[in-house]
Amino acid sequence: MFEINTKNSIKKEIVDGSPVYVIDDFYQNPDQVLEVLFSVDPKIWKEDQSPSFNQVFFDDRRHFFKFFEIKKVYTYLSGICNQPALKHNKLGDETILTNFINFKPCAFNDYKNNYWWPHKDVGYNAIVYLNKEESVSGTNLYINLNPDQEPPDHPEHYRPWRNKNNFKLIKTIHSKYNRMVLFDGLKFTHGMNICDEEYFKDSYRINQVFFFKDPSQELDNED
Repeated sequence: MFEINTKNSIKKEIVDGSPVYVIDDFYQNPDQVLEVLFSVDPKIWKEDQSPSFNQVFFDDRRHFFKFFEIKKVYTYLSGICNQPALKHNKLGDETILTNFINFKPCAFNDYKNNYWWPHKDVGYNAIVYLNKEESVSGTNLYINLNPDQEPPDHPEHYRPWRNKNNFKLIKTIHSKYNRMVLFDGLKFTHGMNICDEEYFKDSYRINQVFFFKDPSQELDNED
């Protein structure tokens, strides 16, 4: 379980002076990874946050549970980015984290004029895309043209859509089933690339995510 194709080539691209790594066919058995994820119901993300439009205009869910075998994946990725795993609730490199999200077709979800929740994290991020039939959306990297909006002064699920005029898109990393991307989430403002209505139906955008910590950052707990 969670065996990596370590013989696969690591593609490295320099974006705005920082390396972005991509590995296709990352897991040897990605279907087994999905079986593990679907065996546990994802929970509503930040359901205690207020104000919030989660479960109103969109459904944002996460897996967040201990699974010892995932530790080898953190170790492998940590060796690439040279940063330790972020210690989510002290679980650290034994934590399975995911993103499951779906949108309702309505005016609130104006993806044509807005980007979804551009933000920064405390170090490198790794994302494994796990939608089999989708290869368009992926992840955007930005330059924030209006630094006063970062970090946003409101809860994530209250005003997640941000006007495109406030950001310069510098890179879109397209999703592909079982593709892993690793980039500096502290350097880059980043977020989901929602560019069509693929996830405005019954299907969910599904990713597995890994977070690492830049040594200069004091934060060492769950976001």
